[in-house]
Amino acid sequence: MNKKWLRESYILSRSLLIIFAFLTFGELTVYLLSIPVPGNIIGMFLIFFALKFKLLRLKDVKPASDKLIEYLVLFFIPYGVGLMSYFGLIQEFWMSVTIAVILSTLLTLYITALVLQKLEK
Repeated sequence: MNKKWLRESYILSRSLLIIFAFLTFGELTVYLLSIPVPGNIIGMFLIFFALKFKLLRLKDVKPASDKLIEYLVLFFIPYGVGLMSYFGLIQEFWMSVTIAVILSTLLTLYITALVLQKLEK
């Protein structure tokens, strides 16, 4: 086996393990505390704060996060298939859904711009 390939595999596996450990800890927190927030969101906040307060180095999770972002589009396939199972409902309320999507997108962009302006100061 190639030593370089083995080293890269170790680094990728280690960074994936760290990410999944935070995911598991988030799920466990939700389970134990009965918080009405998805565990993956709690895990994401935990890994954010660990990176922010330098409890975790970016280089420790970057290889796995880069690989996950590379294949991010694949994670949306189940949602697209699920959406097709509700095609009749969407067809019936297409106007309301379209307006809600447009308004929520504009609101998100506006709030993001405000937060960015505040953080730049």
